[in-house]
Amino acid sequence: MTRINLLVAKVVLLGICMLGVSTVSVWAEEMNISVTAYTLKECYHNKGKTASGETVRPGILAVSRDLERKGFKMGTKVFISDLGVFVIKDRTHRRNRGNLDIYMSSHKRAMKFGRQKYSLVDNHEGVNLPQADKKYVCLLD
Repeated sequence: MTRINLLVAKVVLLGICMLGVSTVSVWAEEMNISVTAYTLKECYHNKGKTASGETVRPGILAVSRDLERKGFKMGTKVFISDLGVFVIKDRTHRRNRGNLDIYMSSHKRAMKFGRQKYSLVDNHEGVNLPQADKKYVCLLD
């Protein structure tokens, strides 16, 4: 009988701890994503047309389909630290996951940029963004 009481007490205590942790309000969800660059050389098959129908140009961002399901819709403005503001007008290949692809006019510059890791901060309040020394991506719309 005492073992059962101990087990019940542990389960109740665990439930109280989980309830206490879950009631803490977390306003920003953070996850890691890859940011890469593409040029006309990579999108030759569609003659430079984006998924939105526009011609590729600097300031255009392609998004992977999993991020699109998380709110990165066509036309959304995205801020990428150290790079500026981009508008989502294209999609990456289906095989890509957790990826943003920046259009660059120079293949040499795109290759130099490579693949970089950024933190995706979904911050609807627009306050308390990460420190300036940390690379992050934030939705503006």
